This record gives sequence, structure tokens and C-alpha cells, in this order.
Amino acid sequence: MELTNFIALSVIVVAALGIGMGTMTWAYSGKGSISVLFKEPILNSPEFPDTDSGRKAAAYFQAGIEAYQSGNYRKAEDKFTSAIQEVSTAEAYHNRGLIFANLRSDGEAVADLIRASELYQEQGNGSAIDSIKQNLEALKQRKLEREKQK
Repeated sequence: MELTNFIALSVIVVAALGIGMGTMTWAYSGKGSISVLFKEPILNSPEFPDTDSGRKAAAYFQAGIEAYQSGNYRKAEDKFTSAIQEVSTAEAYHNRGLIFANLRSDGEAVADLIRASELYQEQGNGSAIDSIKQNLEALKQRKLEREKQK
């Protein structure tokens, strides 16, 4: 009788731990309990130089887009960071800023969006700057809504 109770209790504990670990892993990987503010990445691919760094940056950028579209924001963050390390582009900063916002790292999101706007300014890309302004406004609105809930 005691052995049956022990086995039943063990099964319940293992099931609870499995569900808890699975939920945490799912949330950490960029899916799950986060509220996605920006569902789509910036698809405009920058022009990368025809060098080894440029080719690597282009590959990382494309992998970041694919990870973003599949909802794997942590992987997308890593890919865009690698692209930026190879060749710094406005589009990579813009996408990484959107990812940080989706992961609720708003301070990092704002920093990347501002850096992207500076690079867009150098390019004279006014429509992209307008897009950044809208992104920052959405972040501001989310912050205001969170403060109202407190």
C-alpha cells in the first residue's frame, strides 16, 4: 500500500516538474507568456558589401528574419546581433529593437531603435524614420497601459 502511494506521488511530482520546466523553456525561447507588440520584422534587406563580412552579415540577417517570422525571438536576437557585429546596418538594429520590445526589454529596444533612426538619418530614409517613430509610440503606449494597471 505504501509503495503504491509513493509511486503515485512520484508520478505527480515528476509531471508537475515537467510541465513547469516545459513552460519556462517555451517562454524563454521567445514564445509563450510574452505579449508580442511587433508581429512582423523589417523585411527591407540592406545592401551588404561584397566581402566576407558582408556575406556573413547577409546570411545572419536572413537567418534573423526567418527566426523572427517563426516566433523564435531569442534566436533572431542572436542572428541580428551577429549581423551587426559583421556590418552595422539600420535594418538590423531596427529588427533587433523590435525583438527586444517583443521580449519586453524596452530599454534595449529604445536604444536599438534610436541607433537605427540615426543610421536611417544618414541614409536620408524618411519613411523608415517615420516607422521608428511609430514603433517608439507603441512602446510608450504599452508602458502607459502597464502603469494604469498598477
